[in-house]
Amino acid sequence: MAQTNPSYLYATGKCEKPIIDALVQKYGASNISWPIVLLENDRTAAYLYEYNGKNQLNHLMDSRPGSRSKVPSYFLNYAGRRWAEPAEPFLADFLRQPYSCSYDYILDPSSPYSSVDLDYVWYNGRNYKGFELTTFYVSFSSSEKALNLISKMNRRPSWKGENGARAFHRIIDSAEDLGVDYYIVCANTVSRSIGSDLETNGNVCLFRLTHGQVNLLEKGKKPENSEFMTFQQFLDWL
Repeated sequence: MAQTNPSYLYATGKCEKPIIDALVQKYGASNISWPIVLLENDRTAAYLYEYNGKNQLNHLMDSRPGSRSKVPSYFLNYAGRRWAEPAEPFLADFLRQPYSCSYDYILDPSSPYSSVDLDYVWYNGRNYKGFELTTFYVSFSSSEKALNLISKMNRRPSWKGENGARAFHRIIDSAEDLGVDYYIVCANTVSRSIGSDLETNGNVCLFRLTHGQVNLLEKGKKPENSEFMTFQQFLDWL
């Protein structure tokens, strides 16, 4: 999710069941991960892989991408007895009560950190692939309709201010550092409410997430080289 200071209900990373089910069936739960990029003083301090009450994506993970720039990674467990691996002193603050996930601590005024995350990352036996999921209530009835809606993403509150597009650029930098072939997937939801289920009978528009694509979106332009497909075709694409 591309926000450096998330404050909404699903900031802990809501897993979409149809997507997770398809990924687990194709690649196994141990090959699926959810990397959190921990930022301090405008630099990547660490990659976090956590298991919490709202997102169990990393629970069975034993395959995670390695940082090309040697940024360290840590696993945080918020279920039952709290622990970190490897155990570093700075992680103690993250695991303190009443925090139920790393975002809770990051949002605390005392925290020096901010973060972005890579929504879905998996190893397909050859390389790492992943995508950022963003949703729209208005139906993608055609490719042109979808692209018109996507070109208006810059009007969303999350794009306002210096951290809007900047967060996406951070995600791209992190995906490159982790060697992840990264996309953005735009899909419909069944209602307007936050956290609404995906419209599995609808359509999907996806495209590779690059700095150039983000620059286009920031200017209110359509992304280039997009693919339009049904939701089922998208599951097959994974």
